[in-house]
Amino acid sequence: MAEVSAGPLLIALTFDAEADVFDRSFGGEAPARPGWRGIEEGIPIIDDVLRAYSDSSGSRVRATWFVRCDRQLAALFGNENHLLEEYRGCWRQRIDRGDEIGFHPHLYRLEDGQWRQETDATALREQTASALEAMRGAGFEAQSSRIGEAFGSNEVMAALDELGIRCDSTAMPGRVRRDAQRQLDWGSTTPQPYHPSVADYREPGDSELRLLEVPMSMIETRTDYDRQPLMRYADLSFHHHAMRDGLCAFLRDAPLLVTVTHPSTVLPGIARERLGLLSFDAGEVRRNLDFVLAECERLGRAHRFITIGECAGLFATNHVA
Repeated sequence: MAEVSAGPLLIALTFDAEADVFDRSFGGEAPARPGWRGIEEGIPIIDDVLRAYSDSSGSRVRATWFVRCDRQLAALFGNENHLLEEYRGCWRQRIDRGDEIGFHPHLYRLEDGQWRQETDATALREQTASALEAMRGAGFEAQSSRIGEAFGSNEVMAALDELGIRCDSTAMPGRVRRDAQRQLDWGSTTPQPYHPSVADYREPGDSELRLLEVPMSMIETRTDYDRQPLMRYADLSFHHHAMRDGLCAFLRDAPLLVTVTHPSTVLPGIARERLGLLSFDAGEVRRNLDFVLAECERLGRAHRFITIGECAGLFATNHVA
């Protein structure tokens, strides 16, 4: 596992370009035909928010955008790279200003009319390779990946490594869930970037992949309905009061903050009712970012915005460059 010395807080702001209703907690079933207001309306709003920020050197925010590309999109729209093609101008604009476009497949199988998590080793490898080929075929060369719904396996990690992905940011350290909706296991995973073991994707080991796993930052959160605080990934669109204390504790000594936000969660009206965690309010994104930077100032820590792909160089040695 890579070790880091004290230094600036590295901040990787990441956004998952998903369908507007990407979770059942929004209320009701997801529509048969997904909507993309998050891309069409949410991303311009996020642009306006991020434009107001810079790091300690005065450099503007650079973000990582994980864009879906997979067989479910092919079933719905005719090709796996539909979002990359349909919104090509949006992604090219981001590349031109220094952002990163990442690979984001959901690895599903269609079973009894329902899309379910694929778990077969051969199918996982084939789907991963097919989706990345489609992304490259659309003219986008990804350095980084995030597997949909935080699914991980030895086969997927090995496939990403073989296909030339330098960094993956799927891990949710400490989180285990196995039910009809999710199949994920990151129970033994470290919060710090590491090269996954060939034998166990969740941990470093004697025989490691070249790929660097860059876990999402897990922080303590508490909503109005939580009986006790819960560890969740740091999402800029969470209600500030639900994550303030967790952010405060995390920022004291963490070398890297990796946030995860879906563009639709800055738009009012996506969920059918008010949710205790997701705000659907760009104002909360500002409040959370303001808090992060204010804490850095209070703690005397410089801060630097990076993309996920940059982590391959920053964490390749025993110190942060």
